[in-house]
Amino acid sequence: VTTSGNASGTGQILTPDGEVLTNNPGVDGSTSISVVIASHPGVTYTAHVIGVAPARDVALIQIEGVSGLPTVNIAPSSSAKIGDPVLAIGNALGQGGAPSVTTGHVTALDQTITASEGGGSSEQLVGMIQSDAPIQPGDSGGAIVNSAGQVLGMITAGDVQGFRSQT
Repeated sequence: VTTSGNASGTGQILTPDGEVLTNNPGVDGSTSISVVIASHPGVTYTAHVIGVAPARDVALIQIEGVSGLPTVNIAPSSSAKIGDPVLAIGNALGQGGAPSVTTGHVTALDQTITASEGGGSSEQLVGMIQSDAPIQPGDSGGAIVNSAGQVLGMITAGDVQGFRSQT
């Protein structure tokens, strides 16, 4: 997901007709959104925002003119246990191409964090799953996946000490 402000991130396809869950900061204030789908290399699609929930750090966008897309399989977040192995999948550093994949484990459950984009505004995120899977800028909106290939959450925040959280 790339927006007119040159922000980039990752999203998760929820419906075959192109509804995508991503992070709010990636689309906040955008005037245009471009999407590249990993399974459709070389094609850029236009998308528009359906809705946002800034307090949960999520946005729902609609890719225009698509159908038959593969979708993610969502696991109940209650299925996550401390020590479970996970994969973090995202668009590291906004480079595009094949998604980056890193490995880690669930390190804490039901966490509350204060997330900030550095511009002075911040938000408190609750009910977070913490993981030690390394993430990079651009991974936001990507999936945290359990060993069954189900999405446990979305990459929403990270810090320089290696703390990784997902909703």
